Amino acid sequence: MEFTELRKLIPATSENIYMNTGWSGPSPSNVISAIHEQLLLESAKGPTSPPVLDIIHSIEDETRESFAKLLNVEAKEITLTQNTTDGLNIVINGIDWQNGDELITFSLEHSSVLIPAYYLQQRKGVKVKVIQLNPDEEHDSIISKVEKQLNERTKLLFFSHIQYTSGLRMPAKELRRLTKNHGAKMLLDGAQTAGHISLDLKDLDCDYYAITGHKWLLGPEGVGALFVKENLVETLTPAKVSGRAALQYDQLGGYDPEILSPRKFELTSTNSGLFAGANEAIKFHLDIGPKLIENHSNTLANYAKSSLEKIEGITIHSPLSGNGCSGLVSFSLKNWDPKDLVNEFWKKSKIVSRSVKELEAVRLSLDFFNTTKEIDQVVECIKELN
Repeated sequence: MEFTELRKLIPATSENIYMNTGWSGPSPSNVISAIHEQLLLESAKGPTSPPVLDIIHSIEDETRESFAKLLNVEAKEITLTQNTTDGLNIVINGIDWQNGDELITFSLEHSSVLIPAYYLQQRKGVKVKVIQLNPDEEHDSIISKVEKQLNERTKLLFFSHIQYTSGLRMPAKELRRLTKNHGAKMLLDGAQTAGHISLDLKDLDCDYYAITGHKWLLGPEGVGALFVKENLVETLTPAKVSGRAALQYDQLGGYDPEILSPRKFELTSTNSGLFAGANEAIKFHLDIGPKLIENHSNTLANYAKSSLEKIEGITIHSPLSGNGCSGLVSFSLKNWDPKDLVNEFWKKSKIVSRSVKELEAVRLSLDFFNTTKEIDQVVECIKELN
């Protein structure tokens, strides 16, 4: 199916120019239908009636399998989470930290990376090293900076696979080689990758990877996934526990902890409607083709940057070319507050974008359903304002 035809399945594309998938993606109609149908079923027959319970358990298992397929890992390595941040916290707070251990991260990171790291420093005495990066830093430079900071005390390299601030795609595979050589683990924030670029975690060989379903995957908010290498599940202690964290227990104080299953990190009372929607969103994405989507997003981003850099007063913060590029484009306009620019985009042309405070910039998320014509409208709007 052509991208123009796929647009018809996403109602928001007929209402506005939606360029904020990196915050939250507009769900296709089939995703909404899957959620609606499951909730209607539970309402009609009762959520705990035996036939419905069987369906709920099946949906949960199928969603786990779908996330595993998306990431090219085993379902037994997947924990179903609320979002990316939830998954990151499971790892950060589950590692057996010792006073003096070191964690390395980067200055461009989202608060969901930096704040958990800072709390870890306060609570556990972990030394947090924040490497300063330019929003368009070259891969060789990033690798060199990390290599200089790694030592025998480094326990974890913690960063976003694609930086939300500028869309900088990090050299994850090369950094993984460095961490392995130094005996350190690697945790990736994949909030801006799942549904955006093709992912193969077996090839990447990272230890932990957290994603969400509501951004580039176009699923509902409230469902995400955490990958933990099978041999590392037992090394993480769940910070929040439920009955799933015990193999058995009694009323006298005795219990046997669950050690080996990633379900030990999961709590109870989940929403099967949201799982059904997430599962449908992943199917939708895989049917289109992850690599096809990635290539189209990059093509649109290149077109946008080429168009924007011709405008007087524009500064582009995202990488202009090379393997650091993605479908995110961040830029600033001289004499304009980015929040005001975002508001004017909406008022004048119903363009949905966002500001990025760290760069004092506007960010566009260019997904498979976006078009060069829409980018031209952004350019025209800027010219009118300028």
